[in-house]
Amino acid sequence: MEGITPGRRIPLVDLGQLGLMHDEEPSQEEWQRVARQLHDAFTDIGFVYLTNHGVSDDQMDHLFKSSATFFNLDEETKIRYQRDPEKQQGYVAVDRETLDTQKNSHELREAYDLRCIDGMIPDAEVPSLRPAVTSFLKSCTTLNNRLLIALAHSLGLERDFFTSTHNDLHSDNNMSCLRLLHYPPVPDTIPENTIRCGAHTDYGTITLLFQDNMGGLQVRERGGSWVEAVPVPGTILVNVGDLLQFWTADKFLATEHRVLIPTEEVRLKASRHSIVFFIHPDNPVLIKPLDNSSSYQPITARDHVLKKFKHTYNY
Repeated sequence: MEGITPGRRIPLVDLGQLGLMHDEEPSQEEWQRVARQLHDAFTDIGFVYLTNHGVSDDQMDHLFKSSATFFNLDEETKIRYQRDPEKQQGYVAVDRETLDTQKNSHELREAYDLRCIDGMIPDAEVPSLRPAVTSFLKSCTTLNNRLLIALAHSLGLERDFFTSTHNDLHSDNNMSCLRLLHYPPVPDTIPENTIRCGAHTDYGTITLLFQDNMGGLQVRERGGSWVEAVPVPGTILVNVGDLLQFWTADKFLATEHRVLIPTEEVRLKASRHSIVFFIHPDNPVLIKPLDNSSSYQPITARDHVLKKFKHTYNY
């Protein structure tokens, strides 16, 4: 039986002057403080809660409400916006994607992937969605740039090392994706090996996760135990992706995480929603260990993601 460790806290970092509420350039002391704390978290458990980030409650509320409106549509309507495997944008029905490829699981989850703001979005059915996505992504992109600068500081790199390789977010030259996720209420009868989200690592550089209050996310720490990543109001949960682990030759950890079927009756019968911004380098960027070791074979950002998609999507 895999142990669950609810008492082990994922570190919490106050962004302070790096938060979006501040327009002025943060002091060197602030850059170094945040850089050091992110470094400590990413070399330990690979996850961190961010406070004082500056993405407003209104922006989050509008996007969560628009997302729920879409997922409440009938299946026939949703499937008209089915994800295009070439553009990686659109609706992903239950069991179209299997993240735990080792266990042949039934994953009770649906999603809407948004790579480009001007791409396919259900404007007729959910007119609030496109403006909510546009506003949200603008804030998240600015925040991401500040985090990438802090990560460069934390590794002793040039300030623009990471930002210069993430120039083309929301374009055809970059695989970054805003994902709206819905975990529907659990039916009375479900197949064996049913979960909400299989154990996996994320594919890119870093991920920004916005949770509702339902909980259920678990993170595997270094010792192998699963830690509850409980929702902390007002925070963003940030984690390391595969490509950042490759880049740093395992200094930063892309940690496995999952969402299981809840055991409490009230949570079984409730929907769970989350919003995830997966941040990737530009497609042609060649990822190879910064220490020039042979820890990983060089691979482009695009090739790594397509290789992952090939194993997880059922088309």
